[in-house]
Amino acid sequence: GGELLILHTGETPYQCTYCGKKFTRKEHLTNHVRLHTGETPFQCTYCEKKFTRKEHLTNHTRLHTGETPFQCSYCQKKFTRKEHLTNHVRLHTGETPFQCTYCEKKFTRKEHLTNHVRLHTGETPYHCTYCSKKFARKEHLTNHIRLHTGETPYQCTYCEKKFTRKEHLTNHVRLHTGETPYHCTYCEKKFMRKEHLTNHVR
Repeated sequence: GGELLILHTGETPYQCTYCGKKFTRKEHLTNHVRLHTGETPFQCTYCEKKFTRKEHLTNHTRLHTGETPFQCSYCQKKFTRKEHLTNHVRLHTGETPFQCTYCEKKFTRKEHLTNHVRLHTGETPYHCTYCSKKFARKEHLTNHIRLHTGETPYQCTYCEKKFTRKEHLTNHVRLHTGETPYHCTYCEKKFMRKEHLTNHVR
């Protein structure tokens, strides 16, 4: 019908009255407008969380139910979200559809390209509300804010230690398990941390 024709012609008849952004489909405009109004009509029946979009609620609910409907045909790993499966499959196929326009680098995921491009542009869209620091990546801001708040969400299951960053916990846990995942290609030595291998190779 009409909407299919619009998609082919590239016409964007649905315009946001808040910011002027245009959309090909009415439901895309409806979802977008909720970012302005803050409306969250889709509530989780398991917890207090609310969402602007039905598919966001569906994805969230699977965290409670443990449902993993998307399975990898290469290794049988299962995922709660289709986009997580798509990203995972590219590890098997080697497909890198997202190319940097500034250099030759290609990426398996769009968000990895976005983060990389900021190295070229110098864009730092994530601002700390406690100090004047700005960051190119959201996870860097999240880690930084914990220095202000003192939050340590990552706890060791072997001892009482807590950490602000997941990678710090991962490195710490290896002290308990003895895991040495970084192997030197020149000799038999193995290391717990990547930077220890890098220093060794030098």
